[in-house]
Amino acid sequence: MTREDFTEVGHTGGKVTFTIICDSEGQVKHQIGYSHSSPRPASLVGVYAHPDGFACGNIDMGGIGTPWNAPPFPNCIAVMMASDSHGRFGHECPRCSKHFRSDNIPAKFLLTCPYCGVRAESYHFLTPPQKVYISHYVESLYTAIYEAEVDTTREVVIDMDVLADSVTGDPRPDFYYTSTAQQTEFKCSACNSYNDIRGKYGYCSSCGWRNSAEQQRVALEQIRSKLKSGDVSASVAVKQVVSEFDAAARDYVNQLISHVPMKESRVKQLEKILFHNIDNFEELLSKFFDISLLKGMAADRSFVNKMFCRRHVYEHDGGVATTRYVEKSGDTDIVEGDLIRETVNNAHKLIGCLNRMIATFETDFQEMFPPEEFCIEVEKERRERIGQRNA
Repeated sequence: MTREDFTEVGHTGGKVTFTIICDSEGQVKHQIGYSHSSPRPASLVGVYAHPDGFACGNIDMGGIGTPWNAPPFPNCIAVMMASDSHGRFGHECPRCSKHFRSDNIPAKFLLTCPYCGVRAESYHFLTPPQKVYISHYVESLYTAIYEAEVDTTREVVIDMDVLADSVTGDPRPDFYYTSTAQQTEFKCSACNSYNDIRGKYGYCSSCGWRNSAEQQRVALEQIRSKLKSGDVSASVAVKQVVSEFDAAARDYVNQLISHVPMKESRVKQLEKILFHNIDNFEELLSKFFDISLLKGMAADRSFVNKMFCRRHVYEHDGGVATTRYVEKSGDTDIVEGDLIRETVNNAHKLIGCLNRMIATFETDFQEMFPPEEFCIEVEKERRERIGQRNA
């Protein structure tokens, strides 16, 4: 299903009910309930709010019969928060202020910004409208308690169903929160969590695994399918797959520049790195970060170099071999002026090599920036259970 970038995703609806009980002696008690009856997908989380109306902790709601974690302050209010109408939650990074969506406001692990990589407890990633909702929630509860009359029971409802079903364009209160669809939806290859981010590359908001290598694998598999069906020629496929590799590898380098302290001279060298120049990128990445993209690929090094040189010829020289190509590629079967006839086998082999290279970059990068193991272990256990059922 095609969707438009940056479109609003409405609230799923639901009702929060405060039941205020004031006995004959004027003692007030309250109960908080939540109900959801619309056909829209829904997910529910809990956040602790300070009596002054701001979020101050997450609630690990657990399963039936499992006690919640203790609040961080006395007299905290348990705030029930429902998802958007896709069953997702919008977030805003406290550092870079960019918006993203995930499938949870987690209490068991830190949330990671897909863009700048900052990690913090998930309540720090609440959006401005979500914060207004929490403030309204706390104010509504305390107002109902304050106005309670002796020997009465009263219900106060925050009805998000009415707001979610309202006609577009109708005035909405400040506490009605939605989320915004971004540009790239992906399931994390490490923990299988849902993410919706601006741009193409980013960290998984749950475990912090960067998606650059997986995005390349997906893109290269699509090109491979077109190559098999004849929808693209071998030379066009070579141009496309090298371009995808260059973008993914460059994304990892940009992250290294952002997160690893280094001298300005090194930053400038890395910013100018050319991934189609094997000797250049091998030397820089190995010297600066102990990363060798051609680790274990000695037999394919000359082939990769040749194909990178061919990509330049296809891109800039109309497929005609130049003096530069003959000197740099090591291709003894081609002389200057020849029209290079690319083979499908070469294109397929190059796809395999590039996936191995980016996998090395992915492994070494994540060793430097370890992911959240809790999320990955949960997914591993889930897959094991599925495997056992299917055995």
